[in-house]
Amino acid sequence: MESLSTKIKAEPLVTETVQRLASGLDPTLYYHSPDHTKDVLRQTMELAQADDLDSRDVLLLAIAAAFHDAGFLEQRPKNEPIGAQMAVQAMSDSGRFSQSEQDLVEQMILDTQLVMEGPAQISNSRLSPWLLDADLANLGRDDFWDQTSLLAKELGIEIGNMLPMTRALMERHDWQSPAGKRLFAAKKESNFVALEQELSKDD
Repeated sequence: MESLSTKIKAEPLVTETVQRLASGLDPTLYYHSPDHTKDVLRQTMELAQADDLDSRDVLLLAIAAAFHDAGFLEQRPKNEPIGAQMAVQAMSDSGRFSQSEQDLVEQMILDTQLVMEGPAQISNSRLSPWLLDADLANLGRDDFWDQTSLLAKELGIEIGNMLPMTRALMERHDWQSPAGKRLFAAKKESNFVALEQELSKDD
């Protein structure tokens, strides 16, 4: 898979977008930062490779990951449709991607928008599960508390007020991909228990 990783790192739609985010994003986006996009890109690749996706699908996932928060360059609310259109335009301009591939990447990015009722995320394309799990991977990782604090800072919310919102999200969230379930389910459960204990101190 090393050659695939090299190919992804050489893909201009990925590298140029990451560079644009690094120079153009509002520095008060403490959570939705350039580092977050790099993390989601890395995590998406790991999940896709763990589930043995083919190289073309991995490339499409990498492009979706690179662009999934690009809409933040223009605005914070409802940024996903903007990022999706940026990706479609870039893929179209490159002349290397079919219409169906452009549609697939567009849908993946749209699917990263959190749903307000019912399941927190819904996969509406065959590749969305890996991107969605990478986007919220911190729920099932050791950096859960650090990332929750960064999001609270970005939203201008006290951490004590952030925790009930985080609990509500975690209760509605499910891992979408086979690799996501394997890699993150147990740690998410322990993070949730720790979160419940923290909240019980305030009762």
